[in-house]
Order: sequence, then structure tokens, then C-alpha cells
Amino acid sequence: MSWETLVVGELKLKEGISKEEEDRILKEFEEVLECKLGEAEWDGECYSFQDINWSSHVTGEKVAKVVEKYEDKIDYFDCSIYYLNEPHENLFFDKGDWVEKWVL
Repeated sequence: MSWETLVVGELKLKEGISKEEEDRILKEFEEVLECKLGEAEWDGECYSFQDINWSSHVTGEKVAKVVEKYEDKIDYFDCSIYYLNEPHENLFFDKGDWVEKWVL
């Protein structure tokens, strides 16, 4: 089963990590986040990523396992996972009348 997600976050690895090790860590994060960190915005400090996935298998549990696996190599990690299964607001106007108006 899959679902829709928006994944937003930042990853900063500690200094002194070899290029091979960095590539391995990034690849593992790419697998659980289902987005390309190599294509993420690099600001010289950390990787910033945001990705919408319409057939996602991303879960916080999977991401947390990778963070814990490399916690000694990670300086900073921040990630928000938004599940887009249901709308937060819904507006439907048809032929001059509100059919549905559900707003927060």
C-alpha cells in the first residue's frame, strides 16, 4: 500500500567524513526518504530537501532507524513528513452555490 507524502527537511553531516562514507549515508537516506539528496539544495552547510511523492512508502519509523544507525556521523537532522491522504480544507463552489465549504 502507498500514500501521498510531502517530506521537508535538512541534513548536516559531521566534518571529517570520507566522500565514500558520505555517499553511503546519503544513499541510505535517499532510500527511506524516497528523494534524491544529491539533487537537494546544498547551502555549504547542509542538504535541504523537499519532495512530494504521490505513491510514497515513507514512514517516520524507517527514517528514525537510519538516523540512529548514523547518529555518530550526523551533526543535524530535521525532517517533517506530511501525509496528504485527506485535505485540511475543502472548498467546492458550483453554479453560484457553496456545495461544500470546510475551512479551518
